[in-house]
Amino acid sequence: MFDSVRPTLDRLGGRKQAYERLVWGLTLVGCLGLFAGIVVDERLVGTVVYLVAVWIVMGVTFGYPYATDETILDERDTRLHNRASGLTIGIVAMATLSTVPALYVLDAGGYLTIGATLWGAIYAVSALAFLYGACYTIVSRRN
Repeated sequence: MFDSVRPTLDRLGGRKQAYERLVWGLTLVGCLGLFAGIVVDERLVGTVVYLVAVWIVMGVTFGYPYATDETILDERDTRLHNRASGLTIGIVAMATLSTVPALYVLDAGGYLTIGATLWGAIYAVSALAFLYGACYTIVSRRN
């Protein structure tokens, strides 16, 4: 009985490893292409190499589960992903909530000036929070 289970596990494990190698290999090619473009002062070419590699990675990542009947991620991977995502959002929320209100008060009092870069970061974190809230609402209502 165990002899018939072993080839199936090896086959799926091998496909998962090949999938991961492909995704990480393409990501490496994209990053190296971007870095090489910066080094040799061909930023547009480096950016195109990076974007094409990343778009292929996204196509493989999102398309593979739909093109085949296999799942690449198991319950452990999903649990780790959810914990890491929650931890990331929690850290960003704590850092934002503990600093941005104080920055507003200091700016209003004339003690410091919030520059354009910091405003951009505040807007980006705010957009991330709204996106997370929208996604959380959609997911919670579908379940």
